Amino acid sequence: MSGREAIRGFAVQTLICLLDSLWTDTTWSAVTLEPDSDNDKVDIRWEYADGSSCAQQVKSSKNQIGKAEVAAWCKELKESDPPADKYQLLLAGPIAATVQSEAPFDGVEIPTPTSMDTLALLDQAITKVDRYLTAKSIEPLPLTLRESLIYELVARLLQAAIHGRRMTKEEFDGWLLTGVTASYPHAVSQRLTANCAVLWSVLDLAGPVVASDRAFELVLPLTVVNGGSSTAVVEMFLLRVWSPTREMRYRPNLVLPDLPGQPHAKRRQLGRPFGDFAIAPQSSVEQAVLFVPVHGPTYQADEWPRGDYEAELFVKYVAQPAICSVKRVTITIRMDEFSVLTSGETRSIAVSNMDKYLNLL
Repeated sequence: MSGREAIRGFAVQTLICLLDSLWTDTTWSAVTLEPDSDNDKVDIRWEYADGSSCAQQVKSSKNQIGKAEVAAWCKELKESDPPADKYQLLLAGPIAATVQSEAPFDGVEIPTPTSMDTLALLDQAITKVDRYLTAKSIEPLPLTLRESLIYELVARLLQAAIHGRRMTKEEFDGWLLTGVTASYPHAVSQRLTANCAVLWSVLDLAGPVVASDRAFELVLPLTVVNGGSSTAVVEMFLLRVWSPTREMRYRPNLVLPDLPGQPHAKRRQLGRPFGDFAIAPQSSVEQAVLFVPVHGPTYQADEWPRGDYEAELFVKYVAQPAICSVKRVTITIRMDEFSVLTSGETRSIAVSNMDKYLNLL
């Protein structure tokens, strides 16, 4: 084999590994290019989330690959050490009809052959990386950025292959996300929104510090859940409350301590100013946030009339250019609710859309 053919064969092997890495319906946990093996016949070794493994050998040729060659390669691969749960011979180039019709050989699978054209394989990878990122709730990327990401991944895989280094899926995803974040940060905004959920089920009405203001203060126990693989930062919450006759805006003022049985004034006194907070990957943060009315020429900030109101909560993430809606609910203010203006206590209202869904049954 000439030096040019050897380089091309190694490039094909690397691109096949990259293409398999980008499948969105597999649960691989680690991959090793050119792993150490007794007979040096394993080119790619995959490890999966269920603890199983797959050993692959890649063979490419511009000439037709015959059955006898394939059978011999399969026998050698099956005898490789350490053993694997599954074996595959990956072929690139033209093959004899009997190869596919009589496979597998020695229990070694023969998947559909791929092209030897490295440019065609690169084009496939450029297409698949967009699907892979879309499955992770990242917006579609410009073609030039996808090309840059693929070339960077190929270079990293080649470097790992030189040392036979094991690469985890977390590391692979980290390369991708770092490249996306550095080159096109707008793409991760949708991902943050998709991976973070704000849970809100109760609204507590409280009286204002200055009794003459007569406008309710609102305490919202909020839980922010981050199901993604990177830290999310909440910059602010905003609350819009309105009826057919008035419009109100509420902003976060304090984070109240969890003091069961203590009056609202005590919790308010011990509260800390609201500010940015981070939610680590696969974790949640709970906060009881005190909202106060915003004074402005177009917003009311006085006593609420009795009746039904719409309330909509919004969240703003640091990495996201705009606020997004968390939940919209209907609440009813009756005469009983006004007791909080003088009692110093709070009164809870459940914010649930259950009635709306019950009406759909």
